[in-house]
This record gives sequence, C-alpha cells and structure tokens, in this order.
Amino acid sequence: MVSPTLTVYVAASLTDVIQEIGKNFEAGHGAKLVYNFAGSGSLAQQIMSAPRADVFISANVHWMDEVEKHGDVAEGTRKLLLHNALVVIANISSDYTMSGPLDLPGMDFKFFSVGDPGHVPAGSYTKKWLEGVTDADGKSVWSQIESRLSPAPDVRAALAQVESKSDIIGTVYRTDSMTAADKVKIIYQVPTEAVRIAYPVAALTSSTSPELARAFVDFLFTPKAQKLLSEAGFIVNSAG
Repeated sequence: MVSPTLTVYVAASLTDVIQEIGKNFEAGHGAKLVYNFAGSGSLAQQIMSAPRADVFISANVHWMDEVEKHGDVAEGTRKLLLHNALVVIANISSDYTMSGPLDLPGMDFKFFSVGDPGHVPAGSYTKKWLEGVTDADGKSVWSQIESRLSPAPDVRAALAQVESKSDIIGTVYRTDSMTAADKVKIIYQVPTEAVRIAYPVAALTSSTSPELARAFVDFLFTPKAQKLLSEAGFIVNSAG
C-alpha cells in the first residue's frame, strides 16, 4: 500500500525543526511529508497561482491573510502556531557592536543582509522597524542604510551571507541565529514591542488529503511538537 503524501509549504526559518516534527508525524500516521521551504511571500504566491499544497505555515500574518482572502484556507483550520524575535547579527570574527538602531548608519559594515522586504517577512519586519526609527533630522534609519542593503530570497540566505563575510551584518530571526551560533553572533535583539512576529498555520482547500492535512496541523500543537519548537527557540502558542 502506497503511503499518502502531504505537501507542506513552510517559511524558511522553520526548516530544521519542522523536518524533525515531520519525522514524528510520519512515524505515527504512515504518511510521507514533502516540503517546500522558502520566503512566506513566495510560498503564498505559489499557493494562490498554482495550488498544490496541503498545509501552509507562514512567518507572518499578512501572507496567510492573503491566502485566506483568496479562498485557499480550509475553513476552521487556521491557528496561531508560534512567535519569534528579530535580531541583528554579525560574523563571529567581527568586532561589530550596537546599542540600538540609531548606531547602524554610522557603522562601517559593507552590506546589510536582509530578506527581500517585498516577499520575506523577516525583511518586511526589518523595514517596518527601521522606518519607524528616526534621527534628530527626521531621517529614518532605513533610508540611511538602504544603499547598503543586500536583499536575500529568504531568511536562511540572509544568514548565509553574514556567515560568509566578516564585513556583512544583517537581520534574521533569533531561532536562525541559534542554528549558526559558531559562525554568527547576536549584536542586538529588537524589542518584541517594536516588532510582533507571529506564525500562523492552516490546512489548504487544495489538499488532496484534507483529513491528513488537518491532522498535521493538530499535530503541531501536541506536547511533543511544542517541545521541539521550544527547544529550537520559538515561543509556542499551545492554545492555537
């Protein structure tokens, strides 16, 4: 008998932990999970233009809202899975330090690596944060460093840029920085009141295995899955 296959579209920042959770789900449900990891905007656009996914986990509310408005979210399945924090990172070998966002324009980094704000939630969170911080002349920090931006297709690509060069800094989620603690260091954590980072999950109307898709969404809220998410540094929302 062929095992049913579930296609899960997942924000890139969840790459490692979702595969670990997926192994537990596969073992208990006799199913095979296939993943598509990318920036949430790219995933949402794929879902809306050519729906082939069973489950979507987004790194921000906006892209899930867009998918839901398009009619692609299965009724009653959308839940808030977890929260994350945004951090500024530097290569472990660098001497960069910062006490706040107003330090950024005067720092001598070559590039500021960030997920493309048009498609990657980590990038849009960064842009929103830095556009909201202005100097004494009323200029936003974002406008002052924009010429040094190095847009990346997803948050893991932004992380890789900082890992590879000592003169690049950037923003990623705290959980991503934890996966490369031997290569990068956190030089600033953005206050949670400045940026609220939420990850919703939902089964999709395009699913060819709707009951299994709902089962996977529910599985993400089990103690075993929640423990793995917590260990990866996420702030879980066990109530859904």
